[in-house]
Amino acid sequence: MKDPLIDLLAEVSASFQTRLSHLPMTQEIALAPFQLRLLALIARFPGSSQQKLGTMLARDKGQIARAIKELEAHGLIRREASTSDWRSQVLLLTPQGEEIARQAARRRADLGAYALQDLSPETRDVTTDALRRILARLQEG
Repeated sequence: MKDPLIDLLAEVSASFQTRLSHLPMTQEIALAPFQLRLLALIARFPGSSQQKLGTMLARDKGQIARAIKELEAHGLIRREASTSDWRSQVLLLTPQGEEIARQAARRRADLGAYALQDLSPETRDVTTDALRRILARLQEG
């Protein structure tokens, strides 16, 4: 049986990403929406491995590797040897990458505030709690 809530969650997420990708700043820096999401994830989790980022974004190794190469070519990220495993590398933002990530985070926050402006604080709290429970259930082993 089809649940309209699941479809609506997917539509909200897709619409948010579409609106985000059409913001002027996004187009000015000439990065694809996926590259911006990857940059934002590296900003939130500095020192992550390529494999961890791929898992978080549910993308295959090839897609992640190409996006990382492009971000490196733009001078936005750098690789560094992992301190816990000499065989692997971690990803960090360059100063330019940090600035773009900050700008993108501000634009994302502004768009989020716009999208949620009609919800009361109580509705936002209840919705946030419900979504956290849904996410926890989906992430169960």
